[in-house]
Amino acid sequence: MLAALILWAVYYYGDFGLENQPLSRASNTPPVLKLEQSEPLTMTQTPSEQPSYSTTNSPVEQPQCNMEDFIKRQEAASKRRLGSIEQEFTKVQHVFGAHTQLSVYHKNIRSQTIDALIERLALVHQLYGQLLGERASKFINLNLVILSSRAEYEDYTSRYGFDPRASQGVFFHGSNSAFIEYKNDEQVVATAVHEAVHAMNLRLIGLTPRWLNEGMAQLLENVSKQDGVLRFNPDPRALQSPPYDIYALLESESQWGSVDMGRLYYSGWSWLSYIISNDSGMKMLTRLIGRESENPCDVLSSDESYDILQSTSATFEQDFHHWLDAVKPQP
Repeated sequence: MLAALILWAVYYYGDFGLENQPLSRASNTPPVLKLEQSEPLTMTQTPSEQPSYSTTNSPVEQPQCNMEDFIKRQEAASKRRLGSIEQEFTKVQHVFGAHTQLSVYHKNIRSQTIDALIERLALVHQLYGQLLGERASKFINLNLVILSSRAEYEDYTSRYGFDPRASQGVFFHGSNSAFIEYKNDEQVVATAVHEAVHAMNLRLIGLTPRWLNEGMAQLLENVSKQDGVLRFNPDPRALQSPPYDIYALLESESQWGSVDMGRLYYSGWSWLSYIISNDSGMKMLTRLIGRESENPCDVLSSDESYDILQSTSATFEQDFHHWLDAVKPQP
């Protein structure tokens, strides 16, 4: 049985709801993320070996998810792609814990900027450890290529069949490599972390609903730590739009690619922002991601996801709207 889901995430310019902004769009405009359909991700579900006999009352064994072939193909593709450009870049490596290795390829990025990227990814890595426990011990390679100019970004990404217009970063899941345009220090760190989150979700969780995958990437791209507490720094203008109710968001998988993309991205970000802001929400997220990671070849249904959230906190929907009212910027 084959399970396929497009997980190629592209970092777009523009206000929420505006997907095709010209490249001259002001750099301080809050970004929108969009998924592109290309390089489909296919993983096999291998049936368990059956005995040579059967009886009518024997239970039917469910297929077992096997990502090993995909990971092997991904690693081989990564070596080919990065090996072909490695001599053109300076390579900086850093190891988080015992299982996560970061490789940053760049030409003239300041060491302080690389340090800021490593520091933020360390917070993300720590959070995944809290959410996933032993499941976070899978070995991960994070490969980030930072391009120094717009022309360079368009040149490199177009080599792989990607249309770079209106984008400033892309994660190619088939080769486990992300390419990021450098515009300024703050932007490049946020974009690089965003793409790294997609890579971590794929390796640690597997196939992930788009609202969750994009919501986590948007949320964690601006994470910081102050007085021992994780802080998230969204653009306050994002809070001016009404998000979807949670069940509508959970049911939205087939709607990604529609004209309402901006609202979908914002809704995923806003619900994840609330969920991660309190202990009850963290329990919800831990349970949700834990269940999602049990079968990396498939995603939970909207009913399954809702049941996990609601059973953890019966009033989470009302609590979300109270939280949203409290954090909205006042007119």
